[in-house]
Amino acid sequence: MRPHIILISLVLMLLTIGLILFLAATWGPPAGTLPDERTNGAITALPNDDPNPYADFFVPEFTLTDRNGETVTHAILDGELTVVDFFFTSCPLWCPGMTTAMARVQNETKGTGARLMSISIDGDNDTPAVIDRYADQYGADPARWTFATGDPAFVASMVREGLKFEIGEAAPDPKTGARNINHPTRLILLGPDRRVIGLYRYDDPAEVDALIAKIKELKD
Repeated sequence: MRPHIILISLVLMLLTIGLILFLAATWGPPAGTLPDERTNGAITALPNDDPNPYADFFVPEFTLTDRNGETVTHAILDGELTVVDFFFTSCPLWCPGMTTAMARVQNETKGTGARLMSISIDGDNDTPAVIDRYADQYGADPARWTFATGDPAFVASMVREGLKFEIGEAAPDPKTGARNINHPTRLILLGPDRRVIGLYRYDDPAEVDALIAKIKELKD
């Protein structure tokens, strides 16, 4: 093969490789995004230049009902370091594991003053009596760990508008046939201003360890 043909072939090959790399970078996930694999593939955009990339995500004002049938508002979060999750008591997939992880956080942060709050996304079925029984199953300390329920549409708006997570409608799970609702499955660490400090996977012990360590660091 003549030298100039070899050179042309090499140039064409390099241009092809460059084009492939460019397209891969262009069509891939945007820089600074966080996929939640368990929430309808929801993607939450994260600022790249913010020291706290979650600072724009927060729990908005709310009025709900706790496990005793009493009114609970966003004021319970104000001025506190709080771990929040969203659940429903008949959840067939993720919630038992999430609540177990929350119980571990409760037990391993005793004495720090950090609080926990679990909010039902299925208020039509999760009455105060139902969430009270559920909380007891996991040894929830009512002095530190609040369980709350309320109008499902309102709770869904909290999730979507403040925390920028997707949340689905109740429907049969395609694998099990059990009633399911796609919802956030991260343990959410809130600062005293109700803004998100971090998101942690409940099913990764290393991330739960990191959450506990972060609480102790911030409460030290």
